Amino acid sequence: MMKKKSCEFLIIGSGFGGAFAAHTLAQAGRDVCVVERGKWVVRDESCWDEVRLHLENPLYRGHAPVLINQKEGKLDEYWPDDTVGGMSTFYGAAAFRLREEDFFGSPVDNEPERDSSTRWPISYDDLAPFYDEAEKLQFVAGTMGDDITEPPRSKKFPQPAPLLSKPSQKIYDAATKLGLHPFHIPMAINFRGDCGKGKCVLCHTCDHYLCKVEAKNDLAVVVLPEAISAGAKVLDDTRVVKINLSRGKAVSAETVDQRTGTRFEIKAKYIVLACGALGSPHLLLSSGIDRETLSGELIGRFLMRHANGVVSGIAAKKTNPENVFHKQIAIIDYYFGDPEKKKQPSGNWGLIQEIHTPGKGVMKANVPFGLKNMAAFMSDFLLNLLCIAEDQPQYANRVFIDISSKDKFGMPALRVYHRYTKRDIEARNALYSVAKKILLAAGALPVYCFHIDTFSHAIGTCRFGENSSSSVLDPECRVWGIKNLFVLDGSFMPSGGSVNPSLTIAANALRVAKILADMK
Repeated sequence: MMKKKSCEFLIIGSGFGGAFAAHTLAQAGRDVCVVERGKWVVRDESCWDEVRLHLENPLYRGHAPVLINQKEGKLDEYWPDDTVGGMSTFYGAAAFRLREEDFFGSPVDNEPERDSSTRWPISYDDLAPFYDEAEKLQFVAGTMGDDITEPPRSKKFPQPAPLLSKPSQKIYDAATKLGLHPFHIPMAINFRGDCGKGKCVLCHTCDHYLCKVEAKNDLAVVVLPEAISAGAKVLDDTRVVKINLSRGKAVSAETVDQRTGTRFEIKAKYIVLACGALGSPHLLLSSGIDRETLSGELIGRFLMRHANGVVSGIAAKKTNPENVFHKQIAIIDYYFGDPEKKKQPSGNWGLIQEIHTPGKGVMKANVPFGLKNMAAFMSDFLLNLLCIAEDQPQYANRVFIDISSKDKFGMPALRVYHRYTKRDIEARNALYSVAKKILLAAGALPVYCFHIDTFSHAIGTCRFGENSSSSVLDPECRVWGIKNLFVLDGSFMPSGGSVNPSLTIAANALRVAKILADMK
């Protein structure tokens, strides 16, 4: 027997799309239920333990893998980490706004112009007040006017940026010496002590770690608790396996309690998918919704993830002997390409950010066999810069299902295909060249470029647009032809810019949730 439940708004996923939508709807007095396949984070010593989190039987490892085809002749098995709050609990807390020009579309080959077919159906001005609100809810720390490409903003950041640590100051000084314009990364972290729950202790375990003291303002710390206080219900460790339709409407979700295996149905007036750019198309396709909408053939298509990579340099002395927080500096002079218009590719390149060195165990796990011990030793001497290049949306890059194989819950297995374009690689390599110059100026010899092949910035698989022939969602993020089914995670984005997408996902969720809150 299936247990039956009901609600007005069923939100599937508690990441940036789901949590911010739940907050707005609950604050408006609507009946909200959030279903999340992850568990609540336990705030203990495990939060800062790389072995327990990443290496040996990871604590929050999901129940079903994804097979990813991103290299010829090889399938990579990817296991997501599932928590309440989505990946905000593990992310590095960077909270950037897209630039105004990013809304005009993605880069094109050999031209400075944008691809008009990927132009957003809304503008930066439409999203600006919701960026303000998202920053306020996460208490983002930053310095207004510090960023030379900063889009217009009407309010200061909720917190001032903290003082630079010694490693960050080294990067800042090096970039300045080269004539660049480094600035503080806007961060959703409680540096001041009164902007969230716990005060940041400036540790070096932030990116890819959980926060033991709840100073990282992830969504399980600052957004979901307020939604719950306003009446929202959160079902954790619970998975939706199918959305049921009737007469052109989404009417219910078939759900599994992962702890007990109990299956039950949740009926809802409105259903909001916020499962991520891999999870939402997986659920739509598994539910057969591609056969119920004119845009169904596009579900899962145009997957983007940024062309990300890290440039590492070795310094003569230990770079962070005090083991302090040092993800603080970004360089954005090349966001729109070579300022002198001499170097290729033309058009957007992207952003460079300072990042932490991974723990010794993670370093050993991700380098070739003969270099493991050397990499662990040299990690104390590394300076690292992350390069984020905008990638072009491609029809062939996609999320799809394999009906010949089922996961443990009976869903068709999730598969991913992805390749970068020549231009994507050129833009990333151009940023690598700039990053190497900065590291040399900081006294570090660039020794390694590590291409990131994870999908932490996955976007674009259910993009919104002006018509059903070229998009999955309408401008209000409603699935074309199904008036009560919405998608509010990063899959809505038709192009990605070159900044971390989390704040944009949050702002758009607030925009759409305001519309939903006014519905009868």
